[in-house]
Amino acid sequence: MKITRHVQLLSALVLSEVASPLLAEAHLVARIASIILFGLVCVAVFRALFATKRRRWIGSTLIGLTLAIDLVRLFAPPGLQTLLDIALNLSASAFFVFVLSVIISHVFSTRRLRLDDVVGAFSGYILIALLWGRLFALAWLATPHSFSIHPDIVWQLNDWNTLHALFDYYSFTTISGIGYGNITTTAPPSNTLVWLEVMCGQFYLAVVVSTIVGMKLAEALASPPPESS
Repeated sequence: MKITRHVQLLSALVLSEVASPLLAEAHLVARIASIILFGLVCVAVFRALFATKRRRWIGSTLIGLTLAIDLVRLFAPPGLQTLLDIALNLSASAFFVFVLSVIISHVFSTRRLRLDDVVGAFSGYILIALLWGRLFALAWLATPHSFSIHPDIVWQLNDWNTLHALFDYYSFTTISGIGYGNITTTAPPSNTLVWLEVMCGQFYLAVVVSTIVGMKLAEALASPPPESS
C-alpha cells in the first residue's frame, strides 16, 4: 500500500519527537544525528506541502537557515551558544509558522476531502504544539525564572535535545488542557504564551473540524442516492 504524503509528514514528526531525546548526548555523532532527523522532517514537508515555486523557495530558505545555524552550533565557542540557540529557535519557529499556514490554506482550498487531508490537518495541530514548544524554549533562554520546573525533571534542561523535548511535552499538555503541573509559568510573558497557545489550539480544532464536517456533509448531499433494487 502506498504511503501518502501527509502520512509521511506525520510519521516524520512523530519519529523526530520520539528519537530526539534519545540522542541527548554531548558527542558529535549524536548531535549530527539530531540534525539529520530534522532534515528528514524537512524532506517530508517538501513532499507533502510545497507544490508551488514560491512555497519551495520560502521553505528552502527557512530550512537552509535553520540547518546552517544548527551546524554552526556544533563548532561555535561557548560564548556564542546562547545567541545561536535563540537564533535557531527563531528560525525553526518561522519554519513551523510557514508550514502551518500552508496546511491551513490546503484544508480550506481543497474541493474534495480525502483521508490524507485529514492526516494533514492533524499534522497541523502537532505543528502548533511544536511551534509553542520553541517559543517556550525561547522564553526560558531569555528569562529562566519564567518557569518553575519540578526537581525530578529539571535535569533535562542540561542538554539541547532533552530541553526541547521537555518544552514540547509542556506544550502538548498545555494545548490539550491536561496540565500535569510539573512545569508551571511564573512570569507574565510565559503566562501570555500559555493562554495564547490554548486559544490558538482550540480555535484550530473548532475551525478545522467544522470545515471537515462541512465538506463531508456537502459531499454526501452531492452524491446521488443509491438506486433501490
